[in-house]
Amino acid sequence: MLAATLFLAAGLPSAVVAMPMGGSYTGRVDSQAPQVLGPNEVKIQQTASGLNRGPGTPLDGAQVQWVETVTLKNGQGPVEGTITFTTPAGTTSSVYKGTVTTDAQGRVAATGTYRDSAATGEFAGVKGKGTFSLAYTSKTEFAGQWQGEVTLPGQRSSKR
Repeated sequence: MLAATLFLAAGLPSAVVAMPMGGSYTGRVDSQAPQVLGPNEVKIQQTASGLNRGPGTPLDGAQVQWVETVTLKNGQGPVEGTITFTTPAGTTSSVYKGTVTTDAQGRVAATGTYRDSAATGEFAGVKGKGTFSLAYTSKTEFAGQWQGEVTLPGQRSSKR
């Protein structure tokens, strides 16, 4: 998500340049705490973990953790949370908001936006935002994609 700009434009001094970046991920729900709010309405706090793929980016192979709250009425509703990517070079976290939908066949999907909120190590100072989408492949497993733009303030770009 954030660090690919380290490798994208070499040796050119640039103040602040936003670069496109994206990836795909798979995840599995680790824990859920549902709270019934009313008829056909539930609030779920959950955690999940997984793996990011982004060939050619610094986040390829990153471990991913999600902490989120979903409020569903008749299978539809908002989701918000934090996603954290962890690599040997550092971590980057983004807050996200979106919408969960459930179709007539019971398939659950979500779409939304994210904004970088914290980073450590080589990712410190990174700013970025973008979109995500995901679909559950079972009751506890999901796969998705993210894409957006990232900026490393005060960094030189690389030419790759």
